Amino acid sequence: MKLNITEEDLTFLINFCVKELKGLARLRNQSIFFDPNKKLEAKFDKERIYEVISNLLLNAVKYTPPGGIISIETRVINDSYIVSVKDNGIGFTEEEKNQVFKQFGKIERYGQGWDVAIEGTGLGLYITKKLVELHGGKIWLESEGRNKGSTFSFSIPKL
Repeated sequence: MKLNITEEDLTFLINFCVKELKGLARLRNQSIFFDPNKKLEAKFDKERIYEVISNLLLNAVKYTPPGGIISIETRVINDSYIVSVKDNGIGFTEEEKNQVFKQFGKIERYGQGWDVAIEGTGLGLYITKKLVELHGGKIWLESEGRNKGSTFSFSIPKL
């Protein structure tokens, strides 16, 4: 895959993705919070990083119960921007954390009492990881276990 790298504002793109998914979150009685602190200029493929952010946000909406809270934070560490999508959803076990970024690494959640109305193919996070890596970044997951929420973070290099 060839990237179309241009200088872009990461904050603007995150805001755009949040606005797109706020309607779906509202239907599920969820809140999405993003408090942009400043313009974050970086070189990246806008369409591909849009896919990354949208996928992480959509997963947070899907796997967070009604009334849940989703927040997006950005920070700078060394020469990278870190974007984190945190939710108070159903979380991940240690075994699931090892599986989630693999191809067809779908976590089966049907019939387990969670309000998960949309099932996927198990390719979303695999593709998301590949897109982040193509940009020279990394992606990771933090979760303290079942029903303790999760935080997906990714890095991309600054200018």
